[in-house]
Amino acid sequence: MHSIDYEPASVRRFLAEVAVADGHSPLSEHKRAAMADGTGRVVVSSDADGIWLVGTAARHATDGHWAVEAAVAERARLPELEREAIGRAVAIVPDHARHTLWAFRSRQIEAAGVLGYRPVRAVVRLSAALADVAHSSDGSVDIRPMAKTDVPAIVSINNRAFAGHPEQGAMTEEGFRDLERFDWFDASGVVVARTDRDVAGFCITKREADAVGEIYVVAVDPASIGRGIGRELTTAALRLLGERGATVAHVWTDESNRAAIGFYRSIGFRVDFRTQELALPSGDGSTGWSRGSQPSRRSAMLQQETASCRSRNTCPDR
Repeated sequence: MHSIDYEPASVRRFLAEVAVADGHSPLSEHKRAAMADGTGRVVVSSDADGIWLVGTAARHATDGHWAVEAAVAERARLPELEREAIGRAVAIVPDHARHTLWAFRSRQIEAAGVLGYRPVRAVVRLSAALADVAHSSDGSVDIRPMAKTDVPAIVSINNRAFAGHPEQGAMTEEGFRDLERFDWFDASGVVVARTDRDVAGFCITKREADAVGEIYVVAVDPASIGRGIGRELTTAALRLLGERGATVAHVWTDESNRAAIGFYRSIGFRVDFRTQELALPSGDGSTGWSRGSQPSRRSAMLQQETASCRSRNTCPDR
């Protein structure tokens, strides 16, 4: 098994095949976007039967750490190959950079545990058939389509509402406008809540294939919490998704956000998917142990795995 220069089309076919097998995309949207725009790092490995691994790493703007994911073919999901896949993916992270690993398959999580990783966070997806969701509005909040002049307020609210959040807490106006590069983005799918003519919250909806929609981001100005704005934004977003042809809606949130999960469950959503973020206990994702201390056996195993993979990875910056 070796690392190769790759054709994007072959990688897309491989990822589509793995998605069919797993019933879910093997890579997050963040990693797929980083692959597409060249801001991420990629390693592709093959054997006699074709691609067996696509590993990706992308840097988070909020705190600079690198997030790593590995898509593995069904035929390669043996313990030793799962560990090798993680090693190859981690090997493309810049030296001495902090990283975390994302995984949702039990075998991959077990392999990560053998290498010394421990869960630090979980994110869940909640889903519902729109026909079964309670989304009536009481009309107490002025909800309207976003105007271009609303973008600065949207960015400001986002960053205050998600202060410190590793993925969502560092939006810029340029970053918001960059959403237009995604096929799913439609400015008409963004709604804002207004109070006294000021923007007090917003919601970005996402229309996917196969009649699936998503509440991509919903945020309320912290100064306006407790006025029912979040509920009204969600109601408007679900109605908008239905008008655009969606029959099923998804929403993602941190598993620790019990208030959000409780709200979505109260209107008919149910958790149907869970993914974990894992890190090395020392917090030093580049080495596996704290500076000045001795590596554990498992961390030493990761060191050996990544060092070996670095010598084999021929296209770490592709």
